[in-house]
Amino acid sequence: MDYFTLYQLALEKPEVYWKSFSDKLTWFTPWEKVLQQKDKYRYSWFVNGKTNISYNTVDRHTGTALVFFPEDSKPIYVRFEELKRVVQSISSILLKLGLRKGKRITIYSPNSIQTLSTIFASARIGAIYSLIFAGLGKEAVNSRLQDFNPDIIVTSKYTVRRGNKIPLHHKGNIMFRQKDDNEEINNLLNMSEDVKVEEIESSEPLKVMYTSGTTGKPKGVILPHGSWMVGDYTVFDILFGLKPTDTVFTTADVGWITFSRVMYGTLLHGSTFGFMEGAPDNPTDRLVKIIDEIRPKVFFTSPTLLRMLRRYEIRIPRVEYIATAGEIFDEQTWEYAKRFADRVTDVYGQTELGYIIGTPYSLDDVEAKPGYAGVPFPGAVVDTLDEDGRSVRGNPGYLVCKTPFPTQFTGILNDEERFLSYFKKFGYHDTGDVAILEGNYVKIVGRADDMIKVAGHRITSGEVENVIMEIDGVKDVAVVGVPDEVKGEKLIVFIVGNVNQDEITRKVRDSLGPIYIIDKVYYVKRLPKSRSGKVVRRALRDLLIGKQIDSSMLEDPEVIEEIKNDIR
Repeated sequence: MDYFTLYQLALEKPEVYWKSFSDKLTWFTPWEKVLQQKDKYRYSWFVNGKTNISYNTVDRHTGTALVFFPEDSKPIYVRFEELKRVVQSISSILLKLGLRKGKRITIYSPNSIQTLSTIFASARIGAIYSLIFAGLGKEAVNSRLQDFNPDIIVTSKYTVRRGNKIPLHHKGNIMFRQKDDNEEINNLLNMSEDVKVEEIESSEPLKVMYTSGTTGKPKGVILPHGSWMVGDYTVFDILFGLKPTDTVFTTADVGWITFSRVMYGTLLHGSTFGFMEGAPDNPTDRLVKIIDEIRPKVFFTSPTLLRMLRRYEIRIPRVEYIATAGEIFDEQTWEYAKRFADRVTDVYGQTELGYIIGTPYSLDDVEAKPGYAGVPFPGAVVDTLDEDGRSVRGNPGYLVCKTPFPTQFTGILNDEERFLSYFKKFGYHDTGDVAILEGNYVKIVGRADDMIKVAGHRITSGEVENVIMEIDGVKDVAVVGVPDEVKGEKLIVFIVGNVNQDEITRKVRDSLGPIYIIDKVYYVKRLPKSRSGKVVRRALRDLLIGKQIDSSMLEDPEVIEEIKNDIR
């Protein structure tokens, strides 16, 4: 079916649209109504329907489920029937520890078969799980544990990165990696016992995902069980038309929401899910070898990683799809990706909303547009608004979603006021991003909190960075605003690469206009990145204005000293 017909169907007959996808999943009790408003900003989806995402992910399929690439050993292949046995073993252990439906479990563990199996085991018995990225600092880990207050903690003895075994900060009720991964998995396979699958009402909580917490207290985003399952399944269906014979590979970390979306979206289709632990460039050709071995239909990664591949001049084996998420996908990197993929797409979403924009390639009459996140998925009505809530299509504005979506959050744990803040300004879900809506296509230009005000004009870091990335010789870039007595703020550029400052100034001015004046360009060897691979502009801004830098948000805090030396 073509995109426009399906988009209209989702708006006019949502029960028909969503039923066509929910019927492909197993329901223990059929839902009675697709959508019901609970209060001003909350909705129940698939009302009174009972299901289980773990059952739909693990129990219904045959063939290879997982391919895991450790950094320090050979890949581990797990079939669906084996995965079910491991999941049941862990479910049994959790039940013996007192975990039950509605109780909470924190999984603080790196990418591994054991970690994924614990996720599925938690969902199987109806426990509410939360994931903590294994690379977070001690303070960040403790703040999440304190907010979530879990009944049980599952962890691992260590994670592996660049050949080093890095101990984790917290011990748990269960600790993996006290033995070799293969030995632990075999032990779990051999102790398998049947565990009843809990029947979960669609809107009951599945998990609490914490945002990165680069500003203030981390947010515990509550996501619903059955409706999130249907929404995620649907998105991956219309994006890639996945079949049981397909493989999807991601470089994401289990601690981030992208991983969960790709993992469930793949396995719910009975497809094979490939993932890895450790650095993607250790050794430099690591990804080439992985992709060559499993030949995925979809390679799901980040623009940052693609820029790294381009910097190293790495040629990966050709795949059908390259998809990215999590940050702005600039046109130069998009063109690089097209060398290795038949089709390329960005996918836009946020933890609190799910994926709502992309290129739904399995539908007719829609094509990708380089530099744009894509088109709204059926069921998602988006707009861009000015400060007064007026639509400003064709110009930068605050990106809002005007309709509820199945993967949308149902609250912020322990903070109702923070939940309501998403809706107070406009009466719609405010994503916090600035975008341009041109026809049906959405171009993300930056975060609202990365807005720079120069001489009364609002400028986003992202739009300037995108232009600079088009210049030959630029490998990476970050733009920040710092206070200026005359203009309010002035633009400062940090460049990784070899390019003349005059060329940068001229390119920005010619592309964006005379108000876009670059005050200073600093040349650095690398930029400060978060553990999810995003540039931490706040650290650069704080460095320039002499403010103390919160190094807990950085993958490698030593980068700040390097930058200080580079810009002296």
